[in-house]
Amino acid sequence: MGLDSRVKCCPDGLVTDRRRRIKVLDCTIRDGGICNQWNFDHGVVRRVFEALAESGIDYMEIGYKTQSGLVDPDSVGPWRFCEEADLQEVVNSGPLKIAAMVDVGRITTQEIIPAADSSINAIRIATYAHQMDEALRLLEHCLECGYETFMNVMAVSTLGPNDVDEFLQQLAGSGIHNVAIVDSFGALYPYHVRYLVHKYMNYLGESIKVGVHFHNNQQQAFANSIAAIDEGVDFVDATLHGIGRAAGNCPLELLLFYLDNPRYDARPILDLVEEFASMRNELRWGYHLPYAISGFFNIHPRTAMDRMARADRYQVREMFETLSKPNKT
Repeated sequence: MGLDSRVKCCPDGLVTDRRRRIKVLDCTIRDGGICNQWNFDHGVVRRVFEALAESGIDYMEIGYKTQSGLVDPDSVGPWRFCEEADLQEVVNSGPLKIAAMVDVGRITTQEIIPAADSSINAIRIATYAHQMDEALRLLEHCLECGYETFMNVMAVSTLGPNDVDEFLQQLAGSGIHNVAIVDSFGALYPYHVRYLVHKYMNYLGESIKVGVHFHNNQQQAFANSIAAIDEGVDFVDATLHGIGRAAGNCPLELLLFYLDNPRYDARPILDLVEEFASMRNELRWGYHLPYAISGFFNIHPRTAMDRMARADRYQVREMFETLSKPNKT
């Protein structure tokens, strides 16, 4: 056994080839759009598409499909709706698949056209466990329309084990292609991830792929992605420079370094990092103590996002102590 070409003190072969079969889904524009109300101009989105395509990334989640009239179009950018005219301006046909997310309760089946008539290849259904019946009806429509269809069951960290068992049992025979473990609040640590990966895989079987979508509130998104890869997941979500709601997501460039797969080339991604790094001071994603505290207490980051807009954003002891107090009923 020779030496690792990068870390000389260790032998090669320490990591199995599992990571070489991982597929990567980039959600820079969709999740990152939560930071700026999806107001990326077409030139930015086009540059992201071209860099991802050149890098060999498998999927680009470009935004949301949203029910007409539900959101004021003047208050958000075009990637909240992903109209076909906007998509055609920024994407080309090729091996990079285009995905869009739909929120259960914020889309109608009439607004999801057949895949043959769309630039979108894959639909990701975002749902809470209590909405699963409606999510399954939406799934059936998306499958009939010819889309590769994924399911993101959000806020899994807030559910009891039996609740997780229940929605996995519903999904096991549904025809879904991929189900993601979603750490909506950035609460999970690697030991949680290892447990959940095995639970999802055991319930869903070999025909349904398991993916992961992690938020970085406690600086765990990359570590959790590594744990999930080591346990055998099929898909990992990531974003350029970690952009995403609140603390953001697993940084795409770090993920590509770890995967060390010759079919991925990190260099086109690196060309875009400066452009996204320049947005970071204004949009304030990444590690900040308010986000870490909301993640630690396993709550929605909206409280932390509000605090980040204040001048005293880092005076967080009161926030920590308030959340530490037991709830009184």
